Amino acid sequence: MKQSKPEESYSRILEETLQLKMLLSKQAKYYSVARLLVFLLIIVAGYLAITNSSVYWIISVGFLAAFIWLMIRHIKVLEKQKFTDACIEAVKQELEACREDYSSFDGCASFSDSFHHYAPDLDIFGNFSICQMLNRTVSPAGSKILAEWLKNSLTKADEIYKRRDAIKELAELPEWRLKFRALGMTADEAPEDLKSFYDWLETPALFQKRMFGIILLLAPLVSLSVLVLLISGILSIQLFILYLFIPLAVTGLYTKRIGQRHMMLSRKTSLLYKYARRFAMVENENFSSDLLNEFSYRLKPQGFSAGKSISQLGRITSSLDTRLNFLAGFVLNVLLLWDIRQMRRLEEWQSKHRSYLPVWFNTLAETDALTGMAAFTYSKPDFIFPVINTSGFGLKAADAGHPLIPAHERVNNHINLNGSGSFNIITGANMAGKSTYLRTIGVNLILALNGCPVCASSFECYPAGVFTSLRTTDSLSASQSYFFAELLRLKELIDRLKSGEQLYILLDEILKGTNSADKQAGSKALLTQLIQMKASGFIATHDLELGKLADVFPGLVVNNSFEAEIINDTLHFDYKLKPGIARNMNATFLMKQMGITIGSN
Repeated sequence: MKQSKPEESYSRILEETLQLKMLLSKQAKYYSVARLLVFLLIIVAGYLAITNSSVYWIISVGFLAAFIWLMIRHIKVLEKQKFTDACIEAVKQELEACREDYSSFDGCASFSDSFHHYAPDLDIFGNFSICQMLNRTVSPAGSKILAEWLKNSLTKADEIYKRRDAIKELAELPEWRLKFRALGMTADEAPEDLKSFYDWLETPALFQKRMFGIILLLAPLVSLSVLVLLISGILSIQLFILYLFIPLAVTGLYTKRIGQRHMMLSRKTSLLYKYARRFAMVENENFSSDLLNEFSYRLKPQGFSAGKSISQLGRITSSLDTRLNFLAGFVLNVLLLWDIRQMRRLEEWQSKHRSYLPVWFNTLAETDALTGMAAFTYSKPDFIFPVINTSGFGLKAADAGHPLIPAHERVNNHINLNGSGSFNIITGANMAGKSTYLRTIGVNLILALNGCPVCASSFECYPAGVFTSLRTTDSLSASQSYFFAELLRLKELIDRLKSGEQLYILLDEILKGTNSADKQAGSKALLTQLIQMKASGFIATHDLELGKLADVFPGLVVNNSFEAEIINDTLHFDYKLKPGIARNMNATFLMKQMGITIGSN
């Protein structure tokens, strides 16, 4: 079977990355062995220096410098290995996505809302969901942005096209996307990390008074002078020890408050550096789309650079982390008032950058969300970008299918909703495809209104909201019956229409929770009211009588159906939409197949 373009591209990237992993593995072994040998040479040189000649101390120092260099190089190689492993995992997941397996991605089930006006009905969140199909986010903020986009689709054509252009551009940058994602995967960001960071931004400054600037300037000069006096014999060891208590006492006055602030940033150096590299990727890429250029502009306000600024914060935080080493912290605080010095640097950084940080991290989260949509786009070369038509309400599509149904199983159909006040009534047998057809319409609309490609050969829609009532359930906790819950849902629909909203309405079997006579009368009354309110949409039903409204509203109500056939005592479906009202029903046949007796004795 011939590979598609995305699979070929990802397979090539995977092969190159696996080769790089082998090379890095060899380098890591080399540095590990070299470090061990140099360490042994340090011991030998130290022994010779003690037993033979002091010249070996110089050699020992040389070996120590070589050991430190090797250690730094080894750490860098190990970091590259971790990044490479993340790249390999990301590429493998994209190859699975090309084969329509999205199980490696998070469906963001925590963002599910059972009262949302379409998310539960259209499987937006959870396993085997639209979010899982799109989601490649590696940050909690990115997941939240993606979820908000999917729950609040765009209804302005210029915004849809703006996001679409950004998705298109990122889709053609697979290596950039994989690197961006791999950096996030290695960061291991937790939901509380960013909150802790924002909490620190709001803490008041402690060390910005001029007095502290003078003290920090004098501290190393005084400490150096005291050391010179001690070495020269002018100062006694007792007085030197007494002096040590002075800088320690100054630092000790603020230890608790420094510790509280440090906890908000402690051990986040690696995360900050990963942030910095991702910021730099957005800043430094020469994008052509308006939205991505806007992102780049946001990250470089008034001569600042998000990437460089966050990297600087990482260096300061790393310096403050030295206080976690008791011996190093003791020496540095005695000589340099280290904790206060680093806190002052942090406060200066905080003062300069506080107003920019929320914009920077929101931009990073939006980029995180966009890369997933772009990866989905790249993996679906047979999907098309829809036309957003603002000249009048309507929806037309050819060969539209549900994107979560595998291509070899999917049956595509046309969609046609012609203007305001028009409804398609979809009748048909059980399991013939009515509900899937409604979800196909809804899901493709959500994709279209988010700037994503859709599963169709052509797709043209007006930018409007989507409202569904496909899976209404009762609520024991709220003491609501099924019927009352459905009425509340329909009331919400009427209220939104009265407020002037334009909506694509998707209803499956109206008023299921009441008897047949009430259901039929209520359904006709509701549909009549919706048409009179110039509302439009699709209604799936078993009630063939509802189709007679086409005679009452000619040109506004259109009947379509899904048929079932019984051939050789076996039920057959072709899942193809046909004009007119359904002729064949299958409930009785299915009951007989289950061994349920039908009819009298």
